[in-house]
Amino acid sequence: MTDETPTTIITSETHNQSGSQERENWLLSQGNYESSNGTRAGDDGVSDGSVRVIDGDALVNVDSVIENFKKSAGRLRGKTPYQYELVFRRFARMVELHNYTKRRLGGKKGQELLLQYLLSDKTPTPSRRMQNAALKCIWTEGLCLSYPIMRRHLGELPEVGRRQSPRDSDVLPWIKALEHDEDPYLKTLVLLLFQLGIRPSHACLFRWTHVRYDQDGKPEAIITTGREPGNKHMTPIKARLPPDLAEALMALKKIVPSALPEDPILMSRKRSGELTSAPMETAKYGFQWIRFQKKHLLNHLRPVDLRHWVSTICRRAGLSYVATNALQGHKYASFNMRDRYDCPNDEDLLEEQGTTLPDGPIGFVCPKIEMDQALPTELTGALNSCLSGQMLPSQLVETVMAYMTRQLKKPSQTIAL
Repeated sequence: MTDETPTTIITSETHNQSGSQERENWLLSQGNYESSNGTRAGDDGVSDGSVRVIDGDALVNVDSVIENFKKSAGRLRGKTPYQYELVFRRFARMVELHNYTKRRLGGKKGQELLLQYLLSDKTPTPSRRMQNAALKCIWTEGLCLSYPIMRRHLGELPEVGRRQSPRDSDVLPWIKALEHDEDPYLKTLVLLLFQLGIRPSHACLFRWTHVRYDQDGKPEAIITTGREPGNKHMTPIKARLPPDLAEALMALKKIVPSALPEDPILMSRKRSGELTSAPMETAKYGFQWIRFQKKHLLNHLRPVDLRHWVSTICRRAGLSYVATNALQGHKYASFNMRDRYDCPNDEDLLEEQGTTLPDGPIGFVCPKIEMDQALPTELTGALNSCLSGQMLPSQLVETVMAYMTRQLKKPSQTIAL
């Protein structure tokens, strides 16, 4: 015989004898027990085969809490679980969470520690909203405790700070690099963000079945339902393809291992440059983005910067709110009833995008003017170079003057301007 305190065990026999299904459900709802199928997770405890008794007086193990959180964090996308973990570990260090038991955290002490961290001067004010969301997620999923912080405790939290859209001068070097890049894979990868303003996760979800072709067999639009697995906000994309992006897609289709309707447009690529049949991941998308940047020695631009820039260009060009949402896959956020009830069909959206931005945001910043056939190629090339920023206006004037001087030496010919 041992002197150990016996553990309360709820077996199937006693359950059947006492009819204590309600009792077991009540125990499970308290957070101090866990059924044998593992529906709830705790950081410490012993298992008796049917119900797991969690020791509420044991000190909290932060690593175990994080592990429990990760098991149920499948709904979070991208780097969000990692960012939430960093927030919780910082909170645990600041308040010395390992010195408290789960029983104490379930009372007023837990609320006191959370408010001590969230209202601390060391917590940047613009990020309190994100910090609160991270703590709430891990507190409920990792510690399996109800979150004691309400909105009234924190007051009116400020909106998360937003970066300004990059200037056109910051974007122009990338546009020049795109004009000279001959790699269909990298060109398509970068153009998708420059011309559509989508997220990298959107580009990774694109399949060839989403591409719509015109009568000549050329890509003219990308249309998704928004219900694709992994879509962040379940919002559809209805985007007309500018000519340069359509040409890049046609060139890419010729070099990919497989271009069946269910195959991804952007497949994973090895460092050697070989394309595989595996779909592109968001993290690997960032590696390819940086590869393009280093290849052309470009200034730093994040993919999210292009999302802001394209949205700004759409406003400057006069594209409607509804058509911009369809282009970029924005979640609907307008409270204007006119915009809410304005639901044009796909054809109208694509036509408006094609009329307002025929060459996409790139064409709006670097327009290409159609020249008369009588204008010499030398002057046409010089004017296009000046419009794209490759030539200074003073150099353009010198080029035109030099051309006119040569023509004036030939009296029998007429200057073609």
